[in-house]
Amino acid sequence: MFITYRYAEMSLDPRLEFTPAQLWAAVEQDIQWPWFYVQIARRDGREVVASALLLQHAHDLETIIQSQSKHAWVEQVQIVTPAHLNGHARWLMEPLKEVCLMQDDAGEKGLLFKVENDVRYSLHPQRNLEQLLLIKVLFSAESDLQRR
Repeated sequence: MFITYRYAEMSLDPRLEFTPAQLWAAVEQDIQWPWFYVQIARRDGREVVASALLLQHAHDLETIIQSQSKHAWVEQVQIVTPAHLNGHARWLMEPLKEVCLMQDDAGEKGLLFKVENDVRYSLHPQRNLEQLLLIKVLFSAESDLQRR
């Protein structure tokens, strides 16, 4: 989903060359698909340092949530949705309340995203969301976000 190009790679400060990180001046998004902006906090001695991850898949978000500890935790999650999904004329970035794996009567699975004001976005082909069966909650802001 996010594409990088060698010409956009930035050089690290020579004093930091030991780090495995790579810096990019820009990345490209190749598909018009929702993605997640995830703010991570990490304890470094007495300090807490925050950074953000850009994640493509809800299952990656679920993995990050499951790997939280007293040393690293998720503080907030935003979903970034394209116009064709959110019904607006532009991309939107909104606080994510929940991600659910849903299934229809034929067994076809898809994702349902809940944001504020009871707004729901679905990647399931079934348009009548009330007829979908909840299989699993992959993320819930109420129970999964750590407030420290």
